[in-house]
Amino acid sequence: MNNKKCSIYKIFSALLCSVTAIALCGILAFYILIAAGASPKLQSIWVCTAMTTMDHKYLATLFIPEETINSIMEANRVDDSQHDSIILNFNKQETESPDPGPSQNTKPGQEAPETKPAADSRPEPVKPDYTAEGYEELEHGLYLKEVSGSGWKGYVMLVADPMRVKLVDTSKQYSCGENVMTMVANSGAVAGINGGGFQDGANYDSNGGMPAGMLIEDSQLVYPYHADDTIVYNMIGINKDGALVLRHCTSQWALDNDIVSAVTFQPFLVVNGEGLIKNGTGGWGLAPRTAIGQRQTGEILFLVVDGRQVDWSIGCDLDVLQEVMLAEQAYNAAMLDGGSSTAMVHEDTYINRPSLGHERWINNAFVVMPE
Repeated sequence: MNNKKCSIYKIFSALLCSVTAIALCGILAFYILIAAGASPKLQSIWVCTAMTTMDHKYLATLFIPEETINSIMEANRVDDSQHDSIILNFNKQETESPDPGPSQNTKPGQEAPETKPAADSRPEPVKPDYTAEGYEELEHGLYLKEVSGSGWKGYVMLVADPMRVKLVDTSKQYSCGENVMTMVANSGAVAGINGGGFQDGANYDSNGGMPAGMLIEDSQLVYPYHADDTIVYNMIGINKDGALVLRHCTSQWALDNDIVSAVTFQPFLVVNGEGLIKNGTGGWGLAPRTAIGQRQTGEILFLVVDGRQVDWSIGCDLDVLQEVMLAEQAYNAAMLDGGSSTAMVHEDTYINRPSLGHERWINNAFVVMPE
């Protein structure tokens, strides 16, 4: 019996020593690679991830000097302040031929001879084959592609007709939010992603009832309560012709320029075909992400990247969103709210895996209406 107890004690001691040794190695590696900065890349990821949280900045400030933190954040920051998108035009309506009037060979009182319209020699437009780009057709005009990289997984949804995309908000605006699935169902849409930001609580405990920044739905200004020409917002909007408009503007400018859907969020990622992240990662750290973009030919792109799930996807910084959007031919693209808000749905199915294991209540969503 004593020998048995002794054997158990030895096994327990060996396991305890192993666990202690692994923990000490981890602490030592953390100190050398991140706190001391032996790996600038890991230190940058750690700092950006910690400093963009609401309540966990101490994970950086406890171990890394303030001067180093400020230097890292500045080096990775995206400055979109001087970048506004041109307004794309997808109206390709033909101009009607003028009435040629009576023929010079027609005598007075005589009807002009019937003329046949000239044959249209222009070739039929070639319809894009999105499946050749790796997309799966969910339904007519709506496609999905899985994307992935080192440590992250996500999805791109392509909407062929931009006029199908609009913004919707919670039915209990100013009091309570809803999740994307509910907003898609309530609006009669077939798909959607989370939209812009909202006023959050101290511990990410907001119920999504109050928007943050400008919000326009169906050409009506939801927030602020009255249009003004003084406060400038980072607007991610869609105009009456289906063009994604990224602009630093006032709510009055948005209404005057036929913006029918709009949220406020930042930063812009791609403006007029140019990626704005030139150096660094974007400075937001690893987390779930959501973005919206548009090709020069009109197609709207929804992008979500899952995160905070070690066995699935840890998340990404903004440089990944930009790379994916450029690879998918986005001419304009911007980040939307992310983190635990990130969600993509089609019909009554979640395409991605929300980081909480379920959707949180948010304020608004971009949805795809039936064709």
